[in-house]
Order: sequence, then C-alpha cells, then structure tokens
Amino acid sequence: MSSEKTTLLPAAGENVSSVNAAASSINADLANSTDEPSQETSSSDSKDVPKAEKWTRKQILTAISLSLMNVSLCISFGIISPFYPTEAAKKGATATEVGLVFGVFQLVMFVTAPIYGIFIRQMGAKYMFISGSFILGGCSISFGFLDRCPDGPVYVAMCFICRSVEANGCSMVSTASFAIMATTFPKNVGQALGTLEVFSGIGMVLGPSIGGALYGLGGYLLPFIVIGCLVWITAIAAFFILPPIDNVAKLSGSMLAILKIPGCLVIYLCIVSCGMALSFLDPTFSPWMTSTFKGVTIPQVGLIFMIGPGVYALSAPLSGYISDKGYQASMSVGGFWLTGVAFVLLGPNPLLSSFIPTAIWETVIALILLGLAVGASIIPIFPLALTVLREKGFEDNLQTFGLVSGFFQSGFSLGGFVGPTAAGYFADLYGFAWSSSICAIVLVAVGLVLFGYVLTMKSLHRWPPVPLNVEAEAAPTNLMNPQPPDYGSVSNA
Repeated sequence: MSSEKTTLLPAAGENVSSVNAAASSINADLANSTDEPSQETSSSDSKDVPKAEKWTRKQILTAISLSLMNVSLCISFGIISPFYPTEAAKKGATATEVGLVFGVFQLVMFVTAPIYGIFIRQMGAKYMFISGSFILGGCSISFGFLDRCPDGPVYVAMCFICRSVEANGCSMVSTASFAIMATTFPKNVGQALGTLEVFSGIGMVLGPSIGGALYGLGGYLLPFIVIGCLVWITAIAAFFILPPIDNVAKLSGSMLAILKIPGCLVIYLCIVSCGMALSFLDPTFSPWMTSTFKGVTIPQVGLIFMIGPGVYALSAPLSGYISDKGYQASMSVGGFWLTGVAFVLLGPNPLLSSFIPTAIWETVIALILLGLAVGASIIPIFPLALTVLREKGFEDNLQTFGLVSGFFQSGFSLGGFVGPTAAGYFADLYGFAWSSSICAIVLVAVGLVLFGYVLTMKSLHRWPPVPLNVEAEAAPTNLMNPQPPDYGSVSNA
C-alpha cells in the first residue's frame, strides 16, 4: 500500500448512500482498498489490473432477495410505533412497560447477534437466513392477535415474549445477510453491502407511515398480517434464489480488542447515544400527539413520524460530503449538541412554554432539526471508527469490517434498548416534554465528552495522528492484539 495514500474516506461526494452515507463510505473504502496494490504495479503489468465485474443474474437476484428482506425487517420493527402505545394503554400497560416492549427487541439482538455470528458456519448461512425469516414473519402475524389477550400483566407478558422471539429471528436474518452478501460478492463487497444499507434506510422511513396507514384501513391486525405475509413470501422466494453458502469466512479477533482502545470507547458511547436518540420517541410520541392535538389521527401520526428519518435520508449525502472534507470530529460534536436542541423543542420544554407554543408546526420543525442533527452526529462516526482501527494496525480486509459491523450493531442495539426504555420510564414520571429534555441533556453531555477527547488529543499533539508508514502497514497484524499500542488517536482526514 502506497505511503502517499493516507486518507480513509473516498473522494468527496462518492459512494455516499442516499440513506446511510456513513456505512456506504466504509464499504466503498474497504472495497477500494483491495484494489490499491494493483494500482502500484508497473506499466507493463497494467493489463493485469482487475476491473470491476458486472453482477451476474444470480448475484442480482440474491441482492434483490436480501434487499427486500431488509426492507421488510426494518418495516416490521417500526410499523408499531404510531398505534401500539395507544393500543397498549387501552390494555392497561404503562408507558414504562410499553418502552420495555420496544426496547427488548434491541436487547435481544444485542445478546444474540454475536452468538449467531459464532455459529453461522455450523448452521449454514442460508439455513439461518430462511429460518430467521419464518420466525420473524410468524411473530409479526402473532403480534397482531395479542389484543385478544386478557388485560394487564398477561397482555404485557405476551408482548414481551412475542417481541423477543421476533428479535431473535431478526438477529438471524441480519447476521446471515452479511455473510451471504460478502460470500456472493467477493469482489464487490462494498457495493453489495451499501445496497443493503440503502434498503434498510428505506424500511426505517416507510415503517411508521405504512403502519399508521394500514391501522387506519383495517385496525390493529391488518399491519401485522401484511408485513408477516410479505416476510414469508420473500423468504420462500429466497429459498429458491439464494445459492448454497458453504465457504463462509470465519472472522478472527474480538470486539473486546476494539473496546480496549480509548478512542473506540468514546466512539462506542457516541454510537449508543445515536441509537438512543433514534428510538427514544417510539413509545411516547404517538400517545403525546393524540392527547395533545385532539384532531390528529393515527395515520397522520405515522406520516409525522416519517419526517425525522426522511430528513435524515435526504440530508445524508450532504452530511457525507462534509464529512469527507475532513470535518468529522467537529461535525459530530455539533450534531450531538443540535440533537439536544431538537429534543428540547419537542414538547417543548415547559420552561420555554412562554416563548415557544405547543403546536404541530413547532413539532414538525423540531423533527426536521432532529433528522438533520442525527445525520450530522452519526455519519462521521463510521469513518472515524475505521480510521482508529487502521491507526492501531488493523488491516483493511473482511475480518476487520466484520468486527466493525459487530461493533456498530452492538452499540446501536444497546442504544435502541436504552432509548425507549428510558423514554417510557421518564414519561411516566415527568411527562413527554421533560423526558425529551432529559434525553437532550444526555446527548449534549456525550457531545462534550467527544469534544473533550479531541481537545485532549490535540494537547498531546496526537490530533490528527501520524499516518502509518509503509513498514507499519506491511507488518503482520494480529487482530487479537493490534499494533502499535499507542491507543487513543483519531484521524479526521
């Protein structure tokens, strides 16, 4: 690898997904990194430089199957947001219990995803994918019949059980999807995984609006029947389309090796906080909207729910472009602080009621600001994490990317559990406006931690860090004990 190439990110504006620019930048960088040795060959060998291959028909069908499943998976997670909190309250569930029902999904994924990653070679990637899909679809349909359970503890317990099993299936599908795509597209890993990220984002945006619309058309059961059947149909098609996956690469190393790096600890805190921010409104926003604005219907709440993710999706390319220009740390810090402002405006905070009215237009403005701010917070974090690992001796290969993927999945899942659980608990104690303000305080504090870390590194003359030289990059790397050992550097290039 040439010593002149010290930047991690692709050229400005390239490979930035319209939904998840951060993940696409990592994928593109990893894919491009495998081509760098070819670029260093002599002119006489230039004819041997590998060219990007067109996808075969089988690869295209595989990508379509996994992309449709990713859309269905993300829709199934967010489809209950507009109407479930209100329906659960009718069955005697408190806001805290509703928050736990939302949060347990991510908690189960947090626990089971690493386990399935270990046993995927024994189970088989295709078998894991199909089995998880049928579990996911079956639990989605089953959740639609839970309104027939007795009120009170029985209803809440059944919601917990059904949601936990559904998350188990989701974890199987997510783990297998990465392995199948990486194995099916060995020369286009970045492009393939970037495609999955796009469709995951589409599912996140469409989930609440589809849930609200179907609830308005056919009541509580219809959304679950539709999404469950869609998952099953996609799984049946995938059974015939997906090729056998026999040579799944075993990822060596451990996420503990990443967490031992102080810089990665700070980044992990940022990831957890972003996961918390993205899921904080799930259990409390719909009941607050319907109780505060009497004329608002559930389908309308679903459309309003789309504003934050929709703005995030539209602004992601711009955020990725700015991040590529080298403003990653300052952009992320500012994004956390701006996210805190957005949560203060949601309600708004009672201390501001004399200046800011409680109105739908004010809520829409807060959600727009939230979408912009979350994008600015999380998009720079992805390349920063990979930069830290490269600075510590991790190689640009599929093993490192597998560890980074687990790193981010773990952080988001933990944040996805903390967010709705804390939201429901604080909403029970203090109401929606104050619970949102508590979330704002946490996000501003995380921004201060990241800001303090950057200032500390600058005072030690370790920001930006000195790039690895040719000898350091050529040295063999042990993922269990990455080198060199001077932890804590983060590159903003």
